[in-house]
Amino acid sequence: MVSTPKAPKAPDPTQTAAAQTATNVDTAIANAGLSHTNQYTPDGSLEYKVSGYQTMTDQNGKTYQLPTYSAYQSYSPQNQAIYDQTQQTQLGLSKLANEQTGKISGILGTNVDLSGNNVDKYVNDHWQGGFNNQWDRDQASLDQSLADKGISMGSAAYNNAMQDFSTRKQAASDQYLGDMYSNAQNSILTERNQPLNEISALMSGSQVNQPNYVNSPTTQLPTVDQAGLINENYNQQMGAYNQQVAKSNAAMGGLFGLGSSLLGGWAMSDRRLKRDVHQIGVTESGLPVYEYEYVFGGGRQVGLMADEVETVFPEAIAEGPGGFKMVNYAGVL
Repeated sequence: MVSTPKAPKAPDPTQTAAAQTATNVDTAIANAGLSHTNQYTPDGSLEYKVSGYQTMTDQNGKTYQLPTYSAYQSYSPQNQAIYDQTQQTQLGLSKLANEQTGKISGILGTNVDLSGNNVDKYVNDHWQGGFNNQWDRDQASLDQSLADKGISMGSAAYNNAMQDFSTRKQAASDQYLGDMYSNAQNSILTERNQPLNEISALMSGSQVNQPNYVNSPTTQLPTVDQAGLINENYNQQMGAYNQQVAKSNAAMGGLFGLGSSLLGGWAMSDRRLKRDVHQIGVTESGLPVYEYEYVFGGGRQVGLMADEVETVFPEAIAEGPGGFKMVNYAGVL
């Protein structure tokens, strides 16, 4: 009987997953290395270096060491000098702003007084004197003009002129005070905010400039489908196995057919009578099974070689016509 081929062992899912994980990790490490491209420009350089490792453990307990990278940016000597000088200037501005803050620390704790009395006082302190001086000069000029015209004080003409002057002065005063009242409010707020604005300006000039990083070009290696390759290899082995099973079944059928069709089971099996010989299997006793053609024709046949059978079953060998050996298949199968 022809021996049955052994089926290939199916892939272990756990081992397949572990192999795929290892491939993915190797690909990720390679991609990380390719993506961290050092850059060198006239203004400075950007370098990536491995600064440590992280340990990753997969579902099977296997550990991997994953490299971690750090980026190092350096200025050119000229840019470094500019940067150092700028930092010193900004530090000085920051210190100055801090000193100014101490000087006006009480301002924020005091409410802005925009009451009528305070605004009136501000107008009187800053502008009312100038307004009154101007109108005093105008009145003196009017008095002189009336005297030159012979209009004496207490006369009707004098009183009328003074009445007109007083009316114009009052109207001008009302207009002036209205304008100055609004200006006084703005001035009070400006005096309150001026030191705060100065500190804000100083602080805005002392901000630390963040380094500008450039985008590195990335190169991605495709991940090998290790699990797919393992399964594909298994499928190929199964295909070969199925072919072997089919060939084994055909050989077995041929041998049984040969043993049952021949009278007494004897058939010419001398190697000298066969050509185009190919081994296609073995019997359970270890004898090779061949597919061949007889030199005198008759199509493809399946059988054994008499000289090989004789070493195992000498009683199944006989000499036929012409001295060619025959095999008793009934005694072998």
